Amino acid sequence: MIMKKGFIQIAVTTNYAMFNYLPMNRTIDSKQVESLVESIREMGVTRQVICIKTNCIDGELKTYIIDGQHLVHACQREGLPVEYRYIDIKDEDDIVRKMAFYNNSSKSWKLMDYVNAWKFIHPDYLTLKKYKELYNLEPLMIAGICNNADSYNGVYAASDLIKNGEFRITNKNAAAMCKDFSDLFIKIGRADRWVKHQFLRVFIQAYNSKNYDHKATLQNVDDNIATIKAMTDVSVANQFIQKKVFNLI
Repeated sequence: MIMKKGFIQIAVTTNYAMFNYLPMNRTIDSKQVESLVESIREMGVTRQVICIKTNCIDGELKTYIIDGQHLVHACQREGLPVEYRYIDIKDEDDIVRKMAFYNNSSKSWKLMDYVNAWKFIHPDYLTLKKYKELYNLEPLMIAGICNNADSYNGVYAASDLIKNGEFRITNKNAAAMCKDFSDLFIKIGRADRWVKHQFLRVFIQAYNSKNYDHKATLQNVDDNIATIKAMTDVSVANQFIQKKVFNLI
């Protein structure tokens, strides 16, 4: 059935099988489905499912859900019709951008949600995901290493690059540097988050100086660990890390 709401054409169906799920979208969370079921029982269905029709996923023209995959599951559980509408997309990149835009209105995407979405289109995101699985580092730290970003602005600019599908690995030593920085991160353990980011900045500077000695740096961390864990002043931390840990000044 087709109906119009203002200028938007809304379709209604109980053919749940017509909806396909994008591989780059988040996986279905049964807790979120359960929450929607409770909401529907109290308030009814209050929004439409946003769909696209494309053949760029597997070569066959199909209907895919851009936003509302949990809602479709909740409606199916309750035996209720699904209201849905189509939006236009240009290409695969446009699918991810619009998927992130609509999904953020219901449950904000984390940085790794963007990585998991873009990895189906750009291989550098798959590499970034692999590094994240190997090393217990923040995604932004890994991205900073991958781009040799030795400044605050450089590291945090990577966030926008990741979200916009523009992230690319430009550092040929990224794999080795992620491993070495992870070694330092394990030794540092619990410390102020921004102090750890100072470690990252100075680490990249030291590594690129060509005189980096990983064994000596690990020993310096051990020798100064009590001070490192107690530091909270970022500017003081930067000077201390350069001098006492990486021997740069």
